[in-house]
Amino acid sequence: MKLIDSLSHTSKLCGPVCAPVKPPVKASLGTQVADFFSNIFSTADWPPRWHCGSWSDFHGWLYIISDIGIWAAYFAIPIMMLLLLRKKKDIPFHKIFLLFVAFILLCGLTHLIDAAIFWWPAYRLSALVRFITAVVSIFTVYALYRVIPLVFNLRTVAELEAEIEKRRIVEEKLSQNEIALNRSLELTTQHNQQLKNFTHILSHNIRNHASNIALVSSLVQIEKLDKTNAELFEKINNVSRSLNNTLEDLSHAIKIKESVIKSTTLNFEAVTDGVLKIFESDLKVNNAKFAADFEAAEVTFPHIYLESILINLISNALKYRRADIPLEIKLKTYINNQLRTVLECSDNGLGIDLTLHGKKIFGLYKTFHNRKDAHGVGLFLVKTQIESQGGQIEVESTPGNGATFKIIF
Repeated sequence: MKLIDSLSHTSKLCGPVCAPVKPPVKASLGTQVADFFSNIFSTADWPPRWHCGSWSDFHGWLYIISDIGIWAAYFAIPIMMLLLLRKKKDIPFHKIFLLFVAFILLCGLTHLIDAAIFWWPAYRLSALVRFITAVVSIFTVYALYRVIPLVFNLRTVAELEAEIEKRRIVEEKLSQNEIALNRSLELTTQHNQQLKNFTHILSHNIRNHASNIALVSSLVQIEKLDKTNAELFEKINNVSRSLNNTLEDLSHAIKIKESVIKSTTLNFEAVTDGVLKIFESDLKVNNAKFAADFEAAEVTFPHIYLESILINLISNALKYRRADIPLEIKLKTYINNQLRTVLECSDNGLGIDLTLHGKKIFGLYKTFHNRKDAHGVGLFLVKTQIESQGGQIEVESTPGNGATFKIIF
């Protein structure tokens, strides 16, 4: 009697076509798992959901349509996310996006199976899909937890817009400065060209006049002049010669600044040997000691300039030697901290008072010792030649202790 009542109660709950409920069979966990996966698609143990309970058409189709709509949305969202990742490969956190794609697809699949169960009661498959969804969901939560601190460090849209605006303002100012700089450069180039033209015209015209004065002076017969006029005329000749020499020196300096001389790879020892032959007799007469240490063996520089620099430096060392001790000249080369080649020329001569003469030491016609053969042209030419090739010259000296000139190529 109790069994009949139980079956009758079950029939009322599950519908008219439901089979009687089977009593649960106790089995081991392994047997249950094996039975679960071997019958994963089996629907023999459950009726379709339409026949389980009392479903009205409205209620049932509302449930089905809702599940299908959720599945459709859950299917479309991952597709759009994948298209976004494909086109925007610089989007951060790619793995998080892929986890969300899997999570959303699986969630949608559970809703699709839930709708299908109204006709196809694959409850085992539904349980398996839900379990997989749960695992992926947990991994997604964990991965999201790991990247949240990084997400907080990302700049907001407002911050990016502010930065873009700042950059735009800076670029506008740079553009305006560039226009002004180009205009300034054009004016400077124009002024330099005008100055060069003026220098050439002035040099040419003055040299013509000076040459004419020298020519006219050479025609005068000094022996026919009285003593006073002869002395005056001799002074005129001296001025004329000095003027011509000055113009010649200026012309040489202008040519150095304007001309482009091809640089070649030079060996310091070879060039120095050639220069020493010029001063061989002077070095012997003055018992001068010469030492060289070419740690940097070569340099790329115009041969004529390097030769001229060495000639002027050694000539000055001989000219401004001390009378009470033998002259010592030392040449050495090395690579400095800026990876530039340096030539040092040191002597133990009279030296220079840099406190007094430091600012004009490389000036044209600047001399610092009372010698008749000092013209103040050598160091000016050395500076002009080295600077024409992008180098520089420095000097270290104290009176009575010689001088060291550093040529930085």
